[in-house]
Amino acid sequence: MKPIIIPFIPNNLGRVDFRVHVTDATNKGFKRVEFKLDSGSDFTTISCTDLYRLGYTREFLRSCPHHNNQVTTAANTIRLQYIEGVSIKFEDREIQGCKIFFALDTGLRSLFGSDILKYFNWEVNYDEGMLRMAKANRSPRLSIGEDLLHIYDIGSDEHV
Repeated sequence: MKPIIIPFIPNNLGRVDFRVHVTDATNKGFKRVEFKLDSGSDFTTISCTDLYRLGYTREFLRSCPHHNNQVTTAANTIRLQYIEGVSIKFEDREIQGCKIFFALDTGLRSLFGSDILKYFNWEVNYDEGMLRMAKANRSPRLSIGEDLLHIYDIGSDEHV
């Protein structure tokens, strides 16, 4: 399987910001979302601003399940909620079955975390401005009840 290549423009803090497409609330389309790569984050999170732009309503988000653990951010300790079955689309690949976390009424940002990164061998090339993600040879060890992500080549319906 060829790697997923995500171009980015490094900012002056050395952060990796990139845009991908995320399924909207109807799961019939995709909209662009900008994520910051954060390999130290246990969870891939999305801001409420991005969720509203994707078509999710506050009422729907309030009804979403809570994660079992609290998460400590730089600002405070919060209890995350999540949406399951989200797809993230890169230029020629789609990752289906993602769980994306959020926290209402907080300044939580859209971060691409280790819960998705663990499925890949990945590297950041700052000189070329590329994040390269190749599917790991071995699937990560999964906790009970955790779903596998599915990676597809767009246009071929081929599971890779």
